[in-house]
Amino acid sequence: MNDESQPMEDAEDVDEEMSPKQEAIFIRRYHLGAVAEESAHMESLLRSIFSALLGSPRANVVAAGQSVTWLIENSLAVIDANDKVRGPSLGESDNVARFRSAIAGCKDLNTRRNHLIHGAWVDGLPDGRPGHSLLRSKLRQPWPFAEEVSSNDIEKLARDLASAVSELMKAIFEVKGIIAGT
Repeated sequence: MNDESQPMEDAEDVDEEMSPKQEAIFIRRYHLGAVAEESAHMESLLRSIFSALLGSPRANVVAAGQSVTWLIENSLAVIDANDKVRGPSLGESDNVARFRSAIAGCKDLNTRRNHLIHGAWVDGLPDGRPGHSLLRSKLRQPWPFAEEVSSNDIEKLARDLASAVSELMKAIFEVKGIIAGT
């Protein structure tokens, strides 16, 4: 890490002492923190949904430590098989469809989150302009590639994740058996 990416010593003087480059790094990290926080909420909710769908007190043991992708895919599998295995009805078909859609929508958000959180941030844009790029690898490709990601893109993902959590919360109240008493 270079000196400009180090945290400031006096947080009170941040506005006066930050260079434009330091400010850009600070803003990026702030938004990445929001992405991490919102994705943690989403993951926790998906874990609870999966456990409720199984309906066993041991479901939490199965769900513990599973990836978001696993939680999504297995929650959808349980929803899709629910009526076929004569499980308790999840309710009206429109509500179940919205519930399923809310869960399925988390998959793309999780992929976008993983790119931002697990990518390496480097100086310079792919076309040579000044700025920061996200350097990440691609499956079965020998070299990583760089892509421009703006602070607005990161902030939008944080908002999209918060919206997904809100949609999941609304959807779980529209189906039966996820929230006690419904």
